[in-house]
Amino acid sequence: MSDEFTLDMLDIPSGWQRGEGDWTGVAAAMARGETVEVIQEVGSTLWQNSLPEKHSLSWDGEILSTIKARIWISFTQRRFSPESALPKVQWHPRVLWIGIGCERGTPRELIETAIKQVCRAYHLAESAIAGITTIDTKADEVGLLELCQERNWPLQTFAADILSSVEVPNPSNIVVKQVGTPSVAEAAALCAVREENLTADEREYTQISINHLRPSAFICGSNSLLVPKQIFRSKNPPLSQGGVRAGSAVTVAVAVSPIDYLG
Repeated sequence: MSDEFTLDMLDIPSGWQRGEGDWTGVAAAMARGETVEVIQEVGSTLWQNSLPEKHSLSWDGEILSTIKARIWISFTQRRFSPESALPKVQWHPRVLWIGIGCERGTPRELIETAIKQVCRAYHLAESAIAGITTIDTKADEVGLLELCQERNWPLQTFAADILSSVEVPNPSNIVVKQVGTPSVAEAAALCAVREENLTADEREYTQISINHLRPSAFICGSNSLLVPKQIFRSKNPPLSQGGVRAGSAVTVAVAVSPIDYLG
């Protein structure tokens, strides 16, 4: 193995975020030319094309005794045991689109809290979030705009007729009467990741399909939703200007994109 091949030499896509782990330990193993196992569940695989002819990375599931470190590439937030003798790290491609439905005037804090609770409950890495998506009538929602600006997340919106054309696991007659579509959060999340919306150039660039994801990741079958809609309510919503109660409910759904967001 090449003694000059190091962790910093990997041509990792710029949008990927470093997660938790023993980065020093993995870097040391690579510098020594020891076998480092790579488990990539999501994200572009083009970075592998720039590897030198001789390198210490392995995707072949070699015998554990030959593996001296491990790299996970996924949207999952893993907790590594500090007692483990095997150094591990995780990269998070930005592949999670968070569908949001909320009442007018919902504060940023409630939206952010709802997203954090979903990520915690489903072991999702917040750094794997690509962006927020919702109905177009929420394009000027102050709480959403503040959160997206603070977290550097794009805000993608869709018209009600587009959202209503998407099959979702949890449609609502109440929602359709209010906004003209039976789903906002679930439908918006699915719209953001639909492969038919990708251009040929995007598919060629990423060289990845949704089939790279483990089937167990999906809990809504063909809808490809990672998390169906979850509703969060504030017991004591604050007063907004004019003495009117601010929005007190947020609906969150999560879908996984077949390509990683690099913006």
